[in-house]
Amino acid sequence: MAYSNNRSNTEHPSKTIVKMVQAAEASGAWPRVMLLCGKEDFLVDWSVSFLKGKLLSPATQALDLVSYSEGPIDPYELIASCETVPMMSQRKVVIASGLDILSAQSPKDINTEGLNALAAYIPKLPESTLLIFTCGKPNKTKALYKAIQKCGIIYDFTPLDDATLSGWMAKRLRAAGKAADPKDLILFARTCGYGDPERTYTLHNLENDIKKAIACTDHQVLSLDDLMQSAAGQAELNAFKLLDSAFSGRKDDAFGILNATIDVQQPSKEQGVILSFLGLLCSQLEIMLEAKEREAEGQRFFTIQQEMGTNEYRLRKAMGACSEKSVKDLRKDLDSAYQVEKDIKGGTMSPRLCLELFIAGL
Repeated sequence: MAYSNNRSNTEHPSKTIVKMVQAAEASGAWPRVMLLCGKEDFLVDWSVSFLKGKLLSPATQALDLVSYSEGPIDPYELIASCETVPMMSQRKVVIASGLDILSAQSPKDINTEGLNALAAYIPKLPESTLLIFTCGKPNKTKALYKAIQKCGIIYDFTPLDDATLSGWMAKRLRAAGKAADPKDLILFARTCGYGDPERTYTLHNLENDIKKAIACTDHQVLSLDDLMQSAAGQAELNAFKLLDSAFSGRKDDAFGILNATIDVQQPSKEQGVILSFLGLLCSQLEIMLEAKEREAEGQRFFTIQQEMGTNEYRLRKAMGACSEKSVKDLRKDLDSAYQVEKDIKGGTMSPRLCLELFIAGL
């Protein structure tokens, strides 16, 4: 499976940075330069806010904070900002974020001399300043990166491990007066794509999906089904519900789901919507058929799930929906679905009628 449980023995930076701040508050010895990087941009943003809250006085924040976040930057201007002393805050905070000066390719409008000067300046940063760099994936061969590594602190914010992640999610549920089983929360996050290196799904996205799950149910304790309602796209969810209803003999419900899904205001777009939904139905049937074939060969659920690479929750739901169907039945249904696509594209009858006849035959 693409998702990584991230069960490293190394403490996650989201915890380390809190301990670092506590130690700095006690000793008064703050770092002078930091690099906050990694895929988990939510934690990078949180860390910047956390540090600002600890170091800046609300009364003089406008004077003691300098941020560079858009457009080209002059390294010499950045150096000059670091040289000014704070008014009432514990430190002068200078933030350089999203400027690509640490990425694989530096902006064309920044000369090598300026970047080298900035790298050479890092060891000379005044004790009264904290310079914070943020970026996604830094180039570790750059002189600036090496200078930060030698003189300061670098935190690489990877996706959260399971225990930390479930706690993070539970905290947001508690704020809304809700709760859920930690195992369900982790499975929900996996299904959404959190931790998948092939997807750009971060805590920002997960937080939004949690908010949707909270808004979509009145239950105080959210079940896995409550959570999953917001994880899958509505059309994908409808495709599963339609097959589940049709296989259970509830054809009226299946037709109701069909009509609600493909109802479009512009008739000219109906065929495209129907073909897209038919594709989702085929995808569900393909999962059901392969799982059923493997089950018939004597494979246990765990092996089926591992070899198919399908999400555990969705596979259980799919196998439950087609439990009364044989391999022969499912293969016939899938062949019929493929034929429906040919009939629609061939113009033998209206797309809606083709799909309605297909559902009637399930």
